[in-house]
Amino acid sequence: MKKGLDTNGHNYKILIYTVDVLILVTVFSVFVNYLVETMGWRNYDGDSRFYWNRYGHVFVFLLSYFFSVVIIKIKNKDLESMMETAIRAIAQMALMYLFFAINVAILFHTFPGHLLLWTCIINTTLVTFSHCLITKYVILNRKRPENTLNVLMIGDDENNRILSSQLGHGVSTVGYNQLGFFDAAQAEERILKGGVDEVYCSLNPVGNKDALARITKLCEDNFISFYYVPNMDGYPHRRMKFIRYDDVTLVCLHNEPLADTYNRVEKRVFDILFSGLFLISLFPVIWLLAAIGIKLSSPGPVFFRQLRTGYDGKSFWMLKFRSMKVNADADKVQATASDPRKTRFGSFLRRTSIDELPQFINVFRGEMSVIGPRPHMEYHTQTYSQLIDKYLVRHLCKPGITGWAQVNGCRGETRTVEDMAERVKHDIWYIENWSMLLDLRILCKTVINVFRGDKQAF
Repeated sequence: MKKGLDTNGHNYKILIYTVDVLILVTVFSVFVNYLVETMGWRNYDGDSRFYWNRYGHVFVFLLSYFFSVVIIKIKNKDLESMMETAIRAIAQMALMYLFFAINVAILFHTFPGHLLLWTCIINTTLVTFSHCLITKYVILNRKRPENTLNVLMIGDDENNRILSSQLGHGVSTVGYNQLGFFDAAQAEERILKGGVDEVYCSLNPVGNKDALARITKLCEDNFISFYYVPNMDGYPHRRMKFIRYDDVTLVCLHNEPLADTYNRVEKRVFDILFSGLFLISLFPVIWLLAAIGIKLSSPGPVFFRQLRTGYDGKSFWMLKFRSMKVNADADKVQATASDPRKTRFGSFLRRTSIDELPQFINVFRGEMSVIGPRPHMEYHTQTYSQLIDKYLVRHLCKPGITGWAQVNGCRGETRTVEDMAERVKHDIWYIENWSMLLDLRILCKTVINVFRGDKQAF
């Protein structure tokens, strides 16, 4: 069997990480040598302080890199697009330098800001370029015949058709050359001719036991990888998870990455760090200016508190800067573009999304996350859960300040049930496909939308 395609991405990752370390160590060595000369470390040459300063910085730097690549992972199977590669590389470098700067300040009581800035710019540029170059090389390399797997599909049902469209036709960028769809007898003949690397079979084992036994034996004798494509007719089409208990295979209807303890801790650490830094830096100034504007625009409190449905269907008090006059319909009626309840200053807060910023307090408390499905009013939860199938699935993770639905246009007033159903569809997709990279992608798109202006923000 050909070994040109690494379906788990291990070779790709090893290449990426090796080049990363070479770039980072080279640039940082110049950085450390400069510190030796300019910060008086050479005065300690020969004693423990010299080695602690010189090699301690290198150790913390490499530790910061490994921390960043563990938090922001490369996709396990599919190659990233150029845009995804660039965003991930930049995010990894930003996280690495943040972690490094904090630890240098704590451990060494120094903060060479200008040097950190320049090495950050140089390393981020070189690493991002190298990641994109390697990705492009792998894509082109997998198109070569010697790095392409010949795939045979047994069974012409819907599942195999969907799989075929996902693998791509001909010599695709994921390294698959499809030989076509065959029945059991045709498949045996084709395998005996040779030139088959992988077999994807969707035939029901109940009625094709003998044929499948012969095909699997042929695959084993000819070193061909055999994959069974189960028929899930009658079940909803979604990302499912297979769980093995001894000899019994179970199918979980929802693939929930955040059900994994490590992933939950990873997301929570990000939420605490991100919200904490915002609350102690920018938020006090924003709160002061917003409070003055709110008090001058209309009587009432600075913060608007409302019960929203959160994780696992539990309610919590969500915070916002008050953008409307105090009214009795706040807990039932959604805001509209020409809502008379809005104040002039409140319209500005809503148009710029500044009214949502107090929710970083909810994030820090653990009631919300920076990224996640938007929390709805309790009244809307009760109403739409009766009208929309799988509506309550969106509460399998913490609600967020922004989310996948919002950056894909599902924001603002939901005029019809179909509008809400589309939002729920995006929320469930987010829950089943969560990754730290996806969160960072949503965060970047949100920032871009804020500065560009969102017509649905009112």
